[in-house]
Amino acid sequence: RSVVMNQDALSKFISDIIDAKGYKTLDSDVRRQLEQDLKNRLIDQINRAVLEALPENKIDGFNDLLDRGASQQEVQQYIATSGVDTKKITLETMLRFRSLYLGDK
Repeated sequence: RSVVMNQDALSKFISDIIDAKGYKTLDSDVRRQLEQDLKNRLIDQINRAVLEALPENKIDGFNDLLDRGASQQEVQQYIATSGVDTKKITLETMLRFRSLYLGDK
């Protein structure tokens, strides 16, 4: 389950860093697979960072949501009202991901 809301923005971000890496000549199927793999990895890192930022007193409620099979929207709403700055965490994680992928110093 993802706490990330804007999948299109992530797709463009991933596409841009692949271009910046110089992989412009990749076969379209290979590129699509690379984009999906990187996007999944980035989403996992964002989810992990958001969950690590969740206040201690909100963890039980979050686990209750997961246990009862809450919708993606319910999970995102719960996190949004928990005081976690998901936009800031997402941006920081994306910048760190880009830096690591491109080998920036």
